[in-house]
Amino acid sequence: MNYNIIYRAFYVLLHAVFTLLEATFAVLQRFCAAFVDFNHEFWGAQEVEYLKKQIEKGNKIPKHLTVLLGKEEHSHKDLANLISWCLKHEIIYLSFYDNTGNLKKNQDKLEKLLAQRIQPEDHIIWHPNFTFKNGFVGRKIHIKVFSKEDGKDEVANLTRSMCTKLADQQISINLIDEQLQRRYEFPDPDLALYCGQFLMFCGYPPWQIRVTEFLSIKTHHRIKYKTFLKKLCVYGKCEQRLGK
Repeated sequence: MNYNIIYRAFYVLLHAVFTLLEATFAVLQRFCAAFVDFNHEFWGAQEVEYLKKQIEKGNKIPKHLTVLLGKEEHSHKDLANLISWCLKHEIIYLSFYDNTGNLKKNQDKLEKLLAQRIQPEDHIIWHPNFTFKNGFVGRKIHIKVFSKEDGKDEVANLTRSMCTKLADQQISINLIDEQLQRRYEFPDPDLALYCGQFLMFCGYPPWQIRVTEFLSIKTHHRIKYKTFLKKLCVYGKCEQRLGK
């Protein structure tokens, strides 16, 4: 008896069975993925409409939303989505905090990407170098990108400058706060979305977050519109006592 022929035949048969099972598994995977996507799309659309109605009932939208990117590498595509959603829900001020400073250096890429997504009548005001449209009647949003240099270092620089220029005046906390507000331009944020499981300020300007409600998102990469709406709903139910 030639055992080599038997071993070879057994090997071919085993390989054929394994190949068939692998192909079957791949087809099942694709079918399950398509079913899950369809299910998410169908029920996701229903949930989005429900969340929109909840937001309309709550009638409480943050005037200023700030996003703390933490240690994440920024995604221009997803940040542009956030801007368009804020524009849709009439959030007037939106700021991004990137402690690395990379987003500020590449802000032009975000501006170009956003320009492809908005309507011609939308008015996007980028700070600090901004221009206003004459006779503007469309939607409007103020956007600012800032980094670690705009945090504690800014306080130190401002205090040093005030000591030099206002040597004959009494420097108080109220005066410093007034000057900081003037430099920052935006009102204090009502809602902050921070990326990651744990809240890390990473040098975020401390004087701006006295009355801010902080909510977590896992990541801003591939963030869904539904996730954004859920955070607005949570904020709408929050009772801000403002120190009382």
